Amino acid sequence: MVTVAIVDDRAADAEALARLIGELPGTALPDGRPSRPVSSFDIRTFTSADELAQALSAGYDPDLAFIDIVLAEEDETGRAAASGQAASTAPGASGAAEGTDARPEGPHAATGIDAVERLFGLGARTQVVYVSGYDSFHTQVYRTHHAAYLEKPFNRADVAYALELALAALERSHEEPIAFRLKGADRVVRPAEILYLESNLHVVRVHTRRDTFEVYSKLADLVQQLPARFARCHQSFIVNLAAVASLDATGIVLVTGERVPVSRRMRAGVRQALFAYLRACRR
Repeated sequence: MVTVAIVDDRAADAEALARLIGELPGTALPDGRPSRPVSSFDIRTFTSADELAQALSAGYDPDLAFIDIVLAEEDETGRAAASGQAASTAPGASGAAEGTDARPEGPHAATGIDAVERLFGLGARTQVVYVSGYDSFHTQVYRTHHAAYLEKPFNRADVAYALELALAALERSHEEPIAFRLKGADRVVRPAEILYLESNLHVVRVHTRRDTFEVYSKLADLVQQLPARFARCHQSFIVNLAAVASLDATGIVLVTGERVPVSRRMRAGVRQALFAYLRACRR
């Protein structure tokens, strides 16, 4: 599941974007390619950057964040004041705000770009998609790292393309080396080196192409750090689909000859994930 945060002071726009994202898995992109396979999205909407900041401080860690650039100004009591965006809906588009060169003014007029600088610093895992109905921010967004820029009013094709770019960026971020904390030292491993992970109570055995080592962790926590090609095949196992040689009724045989069990409940999902991965490799 991919977690998505949408920050927009206009509730109707946030709801429209959430609806479009929720309808997108499995649809075609503008160039005809199928979208990246995603089982589902967990979408939360926020009316201000401060509201998102509170959620982040409470442990919320979204994979993707769609941030409106022109947010409502905050008055001295923290309540949102009107930002001056005029609502306009184009034919065939979902509700959104349009404008030309307007921008927030005043002492409390921080933009969504400022919010990204404050909330998602260098090296943050969350992939940002900027959203705006104005034309004056196309260059300013490069102050921060971001995956895409989405214009209002929304249309299905643009949202699909922005989502694909963000998911691709998220996938690339998961290819970065992972530091596992061992006894008194850190073990750095690239995801491509990992064949499968095996859980036993609070200990996870990480089986790599070179050796096996143990860390104190949970499979559910580790899978969040791994690329999408790592699939849960059993309550106690996660497998690297790139290392699969064959799949039968009871398990997976890896390229090394090792066998990893597949539960009956998860077999269909593993098979689907494997073929989706193989199709993606052929693109």
